[in-house]
Amino acid sequence: MNLSIDTNLDSRSMKDYVYQVLKKNIMELRLKPGSPLKKEKISKELQVSVTPVREAFAKLAEDDLVDILPQNGTYVSHINIDRIIQAQFMRENLELAVIRIACEMDFPKDKLFKLQTLVKMQELLAEEENLIQLFELDNQFHRLIFEGCHKKYVWEVLQQAATHVDRIRVLSLTTFFNMKDIINDHQIILDAIKEKNAALAEQVVKEHTNRIKIDIEKLREQYRDYFD
Repeated sequence: MNLSIDTNLDSRSMKDYVYQVLKKNIMELRLKPGSPLKKEKISKELQVSVTPVREAFAKLAEDDLVDILPQNGTYVSHINIDRIIQAQFMRENLELAVIRIACEMDFPKDKLFKLQTLVKMQELLAEEENLIQLFELDNQFHRLIFEGCHKKYVWEVLQQAATHVDRIRVLSLTTFFNMKDIINDHQIILDAIKEKNAALAEQVVKEHTNRIKIDIEKLREQYRDYFD
């Protein structure tokens, strides 16, 4: 199976460890939609008993990342277009609301510095084509804006609905490599926050969050087996 294992994962129990490893591999598409998951193979590869693997499957099913079919096995869930559209609607409207707040308030200077640092790191990673790390920094950029507006809990709730969206974002990034456009958006958004230009920030956020709609049909054609 050759799972990618991050030794820095923060886990308090064996179940959490297995869950985090499997979720990371599913979200990064190392475990492809529709792939069968065998408890025995996973327990052997991760050197754990079958019990925490079974418990991790149950938790992943709650996240809608695996389908547990009685008498038939457990499979990585396919990407659901309807859930993507609904989650994208939620993200767009929440990000528009938060970016207005960011432009109207005195945004924390330490957060502005961190945002600029993230943009510079993204530029370096784009040159290296380190796509998974770029995706992680993309999320960090948006999370920092929510945190700067004292909306960390809103971001966390948003992430709970983002499993299907994030998988297609990874797929889009690795297929079309449009990270330079994304990084450019981030810089414009950051500058708009500094200049308190809410109109510009909202315009770019709207374009930024709607990119996924443009990619969906092309990705469905290219990766038919990944979708419901």
